[in-house]
Amino acid sequence: MKKILMTLAAAVGVSMGAWALTPPAFPGGEAAEKAYIADNMKYPQMAKDNGIEGVVTVVFTVKTDGTIGNIKIKRMVDPDLEGEAIRLVKGMPKWTPASDNGTPVEAPAEVSVTFEL
Repeated sequence: MKKILMTLAAAVGVSMGAWALTPPAFPGGEAAEKAYIADNMKYPQMAKDNGIEGVVTVVFTVKTDGTIGNIKIKRMVDPDLEGEAIRLVKGMPKWTPASDNGTPVEAPAEVSVTFEL
């Protein structure tokens, strides 16, 4: 019984260690991310004309070199707003990748882009 408990504890320890990542981060942190979005956003004219507002959430993978891939919309609002949110994410500078014990690893990230008139 003691051996089983030790094996279980070791398995749980390995499992918990696998989740001990440093998450990916936008260079300069959250404030820099918000500034990037504010400085680079081009509110789609059609959405503006129709008074469309909302928050588009974009999920993506930050690769080990900090580049972004696998971009998808998590929270949809309007096709024009979604297109602009994707454009913003594609144009972002390289992120600081997630790391596991100092080794860069691919990891998911998300950005919420607020469109407000």
